[in-house]
Amino acid sequence: MNEGREPKWEKPFCWKCMRHTPYKKEYRTTENHSRADSVREYTACKICGSKGMHIPANFDNHYLFGMYPRRYPLQIGCLLLLPLVCMCPFILGLFYADTDRGVLYGVLISIFVFFIALLGGVFLWCEFKYRAWKEWAKMRGWKEPNKSERIKRGAKKR
Repeated sequence: MNEGREPKWEKPFCWKCMRHTPYKKEYRTTENHSRADSVREYTACKICGSKGMHIPANFDNHYLFGMYPRRYPLQIGCLLLLPLVCMCPFILGLFYADTDRGVLYGVLISIFVFFIALLGGVFLWCEFKYRAWKEWAKMRGWKEPNKSERIKRGAKKR
């Protein structure tokens, strides 16, 4: 079996080559005129040059969040605090403004729907990526660790 063809759950995977390839860390700097330049680190494939290499374990919700699914509602609730903070000016406007309340309700609903869609999109994208890698890995004889082992590994990385 080829070295890159053997599934490795915690090693970078090239989605273009569809295998674990040799990689190198690269850095991208973006210039910001108002603040210091930001530097982003990414992993690039040495074979095809793809900058889209990711570690499959990072797409596994049990590993990534280090928690059981029964705790997801708590975490999602915490993530929903961000739209609440964004909605605070509009909520205060409902109480104190003499403007048309229908417009403010529309803005509130739009903000809430945007954040829910964004959160759901991230979860679906992660699930899609992990499932694709898992199918590839299972064809090569990989056995997925049980949920408690994945959670323990995820807790160790913190």
